[in-house]
Amino acid sequence: MEITKEQWAIAGTVGIIVVFLGWMYFSKAPLPTPSTTSSSIASSTVPAATSSASSTVPAVSSRPVTVLSPFPINTNDTIVSWNFKGAYTDNTTLINQANADSSRLTSLLGKGQYDNYDLYIGIGNDANLIGNGKGAYNAYNHSIAIYPNKGLAYVNLAHLMDELGAYHTAVDAYAKAVAVEPTVLEYHLEQLDYLTRQFPKDTALVLAAFTVANKQFGDSASILAIEAQWFESQGRYADAVKAWQTVEALSPANRTAAISAQIARDIAKE
Repeated sequence: MEITKEQWAIAGTVGIIVVFLGWMYFSKAPLPTPSTTSSSIASSTVPAATSSASSTVPAVSSRPVTVLSPFPINTNDTIVSWNFKGAYTDNTTLINQANADSSRLTSLLGKGQYDNYDLYIGIGNDANLIGNGKGAYNAYNHSIAIYPNKGLAYVNLAHLMDELGAYHTAVDAYAKAVAVEPTVLEYHLEQLDYLTRQFPKDTALVLAAFTVANKQFGDSASILAIEAQWFESQGRYADAVKAWQTVEALSPANRTAAISAQIARDIAKE
């Protein structure tokens, strides 16, 4: 059996954090107390580091925002339909729940109680859950207009574009997230996981992303594990072995058996 991401994840690292599973960070949890800041609202579902730009922006943004220039759809992409099968699409109860939550969040916009950036992300997440691509796109663009140098909205937008089949636009959105908050490991992991899955044969694109991540974080088990699996998919087993060996060296003893077994399998394929 091939090694899984769960097997290679090491203690103290986040592994592959699927940021958009934070779709629930408003719809599945009660809103925090009014004194809660933007960064702590998101802390239950995204790492605190995602708020690294908060030192240069107000703690809470309640100002009205107009989206003058929405995130562009890549010219290589054609969105045939903005509607898609969301996680709640076939469940009337959950659809009603998402719509009610979206209305609740919308009613809080501009009140100063919660950051509009987070509220718009929550509204976008609700739209995504019911397969309303246009609604999600509009909401994420409102977040981006508020804080263009925070990465979470770009990552969620990238996931949305993946759902809509706008794969090159997703590439652009991941790249933007990494560019505006380069020290957030999770954004790099999301980008690398996506590129190696959706564009595995675009060697230049994939390697460029790995180069940026490696330069930023050095030897990271999470990054190197994705790289090793990509090498395997390309038949580059000697390179995969080297990557896995570093992952093994960085991992606690209770994780090394699975990694060693994977190394042995790759050596047998060289």
